[in-house]
Amino acid sequence: MTAITYEAPWPVYALAWSASTSRSRKSTDEYEERNAQTLPDSTRLAVGSFVEEYTNRIHILGAELDDHGEPCVSVLADTLHPYPATKLGFQPSTLFGKEHGSASAYDKHRSYGWQGSDASLSRASSQSSASSASQADTSEFVSDASDAYPDTELLASSAECLHIWELTRNDAMDEMHQEYEGMSLSSSKRRTPPFALKEKCALAHAKNSSSPPAPLTSFSWNAPSPNLIVTSSIDTTCTIWDLNSRVALTQLIAHDREVYDVDWCPGSADVFASVGADGSVRVFDLRNLEHSTIIYETNLHNEHDSTTYTSSSTAVPLLRIAFNPWDANYLATFHIESDTVQILDVRAPGSPILELRGHSGAVNSIAWGPPSQMQGRNGPSKGMVCTGGDDAQCLVYDMASTTLRSASAQGRRSRNGHGGSPAAGAPDALRIGAEVPVLAYTAPSMVNNVTWLRSPLSSRRTTHGKHHSFYRNLLPEWSDYTSPAAQGTGNADWLALCAGRAVKMLRV
Repeated sequence: MTAITYEAPWPVYALAWSASTSRSRKSTDEYEERNAQTLPDSTRLAVGSFVEEYTNRIHILGAELDDHGEPCVSVLADTLHPYPATKLGFQPSTLFGKEHGSASAYDKHRSYGWQGSDASLSRASSQSSASSASQADTSEFVSDASDAYPDTELLASSAECLHIWELTRNDAMDEMHQEYEGMSLSSSKRRTPPFALKEKCALAHAKNSSSPPAPLTSFSWNAPSPNLIVTSSIDTTCTIWDLNSRVALTQLIAHDREVYDVDWCPGSADVFASVGADGSVRVFDLRNLEHSTIIYETNLHNEHDSTTYTSSSTAVPLLRIAFNPWDANYLATFHIESDTVQILDVRAPGSPILELRGHSGAVNSIAWGPPSQMQGRNGPSKGMVCTGGDDAQCLVYDMASTTLRSASAQGRRSRNGHGGSPAAGAPDALRIGAEVPVLAYTAPSMVNNVTWLRSPLSSRRTTHGKHHSFYRNLLPEWSDYTSPAAQGTGNADWLALCAGRAVKMLRV
């Protein structure tokens, strides 16, 4: 099994892969032939600490080969982030140009008002940057930054407000250390991070003039219109931010109680969905914000999972929501303190079309991965779903197209008064590869978060016959599934999880 581990100096919660493509001129085939078990050249992973003090941090990690040719992790950048980040997210790939990415991205940053000095930043932001520069532990920084990384990239984080950071090469700091310490440039680089995170702005908007801005629980960066970010807050609101003007375009009361998560509909610059403590999944359209569509609601008296949440309210809070990037008709969510994940079809509102039941403890996170390359009895894949839970399990489910179509049709029949409840599960022949996990990984402790890497490879090859016994063993060892003999070099899907202080990067 290819598993790259990073042990952070603090408990980790927030995770985010960079969507940048390599600036290297190496072709895809050259990359695959070089080392099929390593991450792509330009891969970076942002991780955020979860400490109940005003001393949290963000690390930007990069993968490289050590002196023995084995993959390892190095810290490319580090900064202070006083409150724990509830979410991290790099800029969408649509902000990168077609060639090498960085130059075009920088031009777009300038058009968003990133040009000029940092004088426009708040005093607190300037103090945070200075503090992070002085407190960073430089002993673990790598000596050289790979040329494959873009020169500049944006990162967003949510906590007490929405922070926008710029990740840039640290040439200026290298020169400062060289002059101050009188070292050679090479020895200076060994003590200096190759990249720096500089806060460009902090965005906050209060629900009313008499109350301070409420903490943010999550955000989502729009890919078709990358100047838009929607945030969710515990004050029941969602706010649409325009990065061009750094102004809140609109703030709407999205739920009756706290809003826990939000996600843009893939391919849309107008539609997003949210979940919250009122137990509803609501879909909004920026072109008509007077109304929202509730596609799913929870109630204690009709739930079939093992939810243990108790409250005087009849609604069970929903914690996370994630659209399928490869088919926007489907999305995933889960209840608080529940060991199941609900798959919803926006065309069949009211009930889940599938429930994923592999965990024995509460689910903490969900993420959609790319369609799998295996050829199953239920047709081609419509994407994989990864979940992490309190049972220290990271599970992967394959959403086969035939299963989803059949479940969706059953859900529409149920809505129209024909047929049974779709939440009861699909027939056994359809459950294989859908409601039953196809991969399982045991982490050292409870899995708090999971995220998928969008592969930069230009093409995805389909494997035939390499998983002929796949359905005979629905939970194979991850190492068996990911060994070179079982997968070939065309499969370049990676996911990351955090469990305590450990960050695991796993090849799927």
